[in-house]
Amino acid sequence: MKFELKSIGYWPLIKVSFLINLIVGFIGGLFFALFMGLMFSLIDQFGGMPGMPPMYTEEMAPIGVMLVLYPFMFAIGGAVFYTIFFLIIAFIYNLIAKLVGGLEFTLKEVQLQPVGYPTQPPPMYAQAQPQQTPPPPTRPTPPPPPPPVEPLPPDVTPPDDKPDDKERL
Repeated sequence: MKFELKSIGYWPLIKVSFLINLIVGFIGGLFFALFMGLMFSLIDQFGGMPGMPPMYTEEMAPIGVMLVLYPFMFAIGGAVFYTIFFLIIAFIYNLIAKLVGGLEFTLKEVQLQPVGYPTQPPPMYAQAQPQQTPPPPTRPTPPPPPPPVEPLPPDVTPPDDKPDDKERL
């Protein structure tokens, strides 16, 4: 399959380019702020450079404020500058594509080969399988009756229900 890129739309390019450049600019500003903070602290630690004014003067903004603002300045500045730059490049590409034709891409459609999936897909959360109802609970069986009591032999006398006072002592 052959495809030709005849033109680049300006509005989608502006949206995508601005967002990507905003993120990349913020990350670049973070690295620049960390690098400048390291350099300022090293220069100040070693007493400054000869012929350079001291780092902390009344005219200069505090370094902490500059380090916080660098990522935001880089993000907005980079997003605006590079979006305009990419817009100019897209305009030039569209002019050239009208005159000589756009870029051609040859793409190949890939057929996915089955790899032995089961014939039925696994159940999903929305597709609940019917659950088997458990059998109703059965009543517990009563314990077996105690064995019958055998009568005493005739030569044994049964004990009295009242204990004797003599036996208690």
